[in-house]
Formats: sequence, C-alpha cells, structure tokens
Amino acid sequence: MTNTEYQLKPLFNFGSESSIVLHNDVPASISINGKIYQGSSDVRLDLLPQAGIHFYGSFHDVLFLAFVDRKAINSFSINDIEIKGFFVPGGDPETGKLFVKCYPNLGSIIGMGNDGTLIERIIFHLFNFVDFMGNRRSSEPNGTGIETTIEHMDLICDEWKIELKSLLSTKENINFLRENGGYRSTHIGSIQKQNGFSFTGSDANECLTALRYFLSFIKGGWCNPICSVGFDVTGERVWEQWSSPREAWYKPFSWFDAQNTKQLTSLFCGFMRLWRNADWQGALKEIIYWYLNANFSSRGIDAGIILTQAAIERLSYEYAVKAKRLVTVDGFKNLWASDKFRLLFSSLRIPLNIPPETSSLGDLARSQGMKWIDAPHALTEIRNSLIHPEHKKRGQLDSAYFDAWNLGLWYLEMGILAICNYEGAYGNRLKLNRMGEVENVPWS
Repeated sequence: MTNTEYQLKPLFNFGSESSIVLHNDVPASISINGKIYQGSSDVRLDLLPQAGIHFYGSFHDVLFLAFVDRKAINSFSINDIEIKGFFVPGGDPETGKLFVKCYPNLGSIIGMGNDGTLIERIIFHLFNFVDFMGNRRSSEPNGTGIETTIEHMDLICDEWKIELKSLLSTKENINFLRENGGYRSTHIGSIQKQNGFSFTGSDANECLTALRYFLSFIKGGWCNPICSVGFDVTGERVWEQWSSPREAWYKPFSWFDAQNTKQLTSLFCGFMRLWRNADWQGALKEIIYWYLNANFSSRGIDAGIILTQAAIERLSYEYAVKAKRLVTVDGFKNLWASDKFRLLFSSLRIPLNIPPETSSLGDLARSQGMKWIDAPHALTEIRNSLIHPEHKKRGQLDSAYFDAWNLGLWYLEMGILAICNYEGAYGNRLKLNRMGEVENVPWS
C-alpha cells in the first residue's frame, strides 16, 4: 500500500443495518464433551439491543446438541483463536446443522495477527464521535454531482502520526443520532509512524488504547476506535482487532469545542507523553474512567458528584505525592479532602474561589451556618452530606447538587488539561456557551 495507492475509507459496510457482517464463513471449530467439530462462523457487529461483537457458528452432524444444555460446549474457536464467552445453541432438523451464537467475554478480540505482527498502517473506525472542524479540508463526490466537504484532523506526537477524517455520511448520521440515538459510523482514522517504519501488533494495541482514552476525554463520553485493521508494507491485511462501540449516542458537556481545531492538536502531544509514563498511564485510566461515568448525568448527578471527587483525589495523589513529591504518602492520607483538592488546584494555578456561575453554591456559602471558605470546601461538604448518613446537612443541600456536579467536573477537566501542559482555549462548561465561544485556561 504505497502512499499513492492509499485512500482512507471505511473497510466495512457500516450502513443503517443493526447487524453488520464483518467477515463470513470464517473457519471455526467447537468442542463438545471433549470432541472437536469443524464448521464456519460469521463475525458480526450487532448494534441492538446493545452493541457487541458476536460470532454465529454453523456445524454439521451435531444437531443433537441443540437439545443439550449449553454447558456441554467446552470451547469455541475461530481462525484457531479460542473465544471465551457465553454460548447459545440451536439447530435445524432439516439440514442437520448446529448453530451456535457466541457472546465473547472480552470487548476486543485480535482476530488476525498477534503482538509480533509487523504493521505499516492501521485503519480504524469511530462511531458517535464529535462533528469537529478539521485543521485541513478536502472534498469528495457524494454521488449526486455535488462535492461534500471532508474534515481532516492531524494529531502528531514524536513517533506517531494519527489522522481523523469525516465521512460523506457524517452530517447525516449525526443528525440521525441527535433525533433517534443509537449507533452510527461518523469518522474514520489511521495510525502510522512518522518515519514510515513498521510497528508491531503490541504497539498498535497500546496506541489504540491511548486513543480510546484521549478521544473519550475529548468527547466527554466513551468513544473507542473499533474494527481496526493493520496493513503491512505491501498493502496486505495482516492484523485485525474486532471491537464495538461502548455506549449509545448521548451528548455530554465537555471542555472541547468542535469549532476550535487547535484544542485537539495542542492536547494530543502532552497527553501521549504523559501516557508513556507507566504510573501516569494507570492513573489516567482510572481518572478518565471515573470522569466519563460522572459526566453521564442520566446516571444520577448525586452519583456523579461522588465519582468526580474520587477522580480529583486520585489526580491529586498522583501529582502531589508521586510526581512532584509535595507531600508524603502519610501526609497526604492525613489531609482533609478539601485540602487535597487545594493542594492540587493551587499547584496547577487553578482558582479556588466559588465562581459566580454556580450561584446556588455561592448562596449557600453566604448563608448562616455554612462557613464555606472556597470551592473545595463547598464541594467536599456536599459530597460528605451524600455519603455520610449521620451528616448534619444530609438532605438539605440538594438545591446545589447540579452546580456541585458541574463545578467538580470543571475542576477535573482543568486538572487533566493542566497536567498535560495544555495552554490553549477551552469551552467553559460552567457558562454553557454556544459552540465557538471559548476562553483561555486559567493558568495560561
């Protein structure tokens, strides 16, 4: 696949169907009561009722097993790869075939190649991503004689070069998602080394994992690269990762403004360099996981308050104790939760005052008996009233839950941006601005 031959286009037919065939008639085998039977299987991305990769196996001369407990099935393999999971058998008396649907335990399966496979380029797909404005544009015919504008985003850091690209169907699919929810393909992407050298399947997995957390932090909700395919220097498929979208469409609040291209390109390098540190990688996985769950308001704002502050405390520990050694482990453990927040925010030059946009918190702070001195104090008091049944203000602070939830997430977003050395603009979730209205980060 030389540069002149290469075109970044979807590798699977991600249309409007709820069950998408990725591969059909792939060699498969099944072990039943210790005996191996050969057959074939389709690999499908099913989007209903919930997205997942499933395997539809077909085996001859074992129909009797359709009437046997599924526990008789010892193992299921495809392409000589054993798939651990839940099996649902069925049969067709006329053909004498056994059909087995396999629901794998893992959300991501390497269906071709291995950790040592040499790859020149990865192509991956994104569902339900943000309709961003790129840092460059092209146009493609859409079949009606009209050219469609295609947005491109180039993310470059050290050895890696990532391209994100919109599709002819991006606008249409995002409009569908806004009206109906569910899942739709919105973008495609590629991964390669800047120097054009090959990399391994293990490298590919690591980069795709980093992208999953990076793109999810951009969106404010889970967005993982799916159905990634690796090509070698001759353009042959040599590696595949079968995976599915993690969540159906919803539009969360986020610091990212889709009209400000530089936000992605400015953050990417700082994020990736931090990701290479094993301690920070582990911390970022936990922190962003809690952030994404907390940011999904439909799961409960009160739960979001608790998760957000757990993430802030985790971030404070990693930064203040392990990275900067501002305090010892025991010293950190003995701090009030609000002081752990102050230590982090002050070190990162993030203001501690209760912002005017969170009026319910300000009103309570000024009311008699509260004595909240700053935002960390207000946030942790509201969190304490939720988790401690004996708290004297339990059940009395619900008027401030939304502002506490939103402000806590603002602090968490600012903290993540700051540790990645981000110096650009951002969309302030506290002001609920229209798209395109941004401001500089507080420490810039």
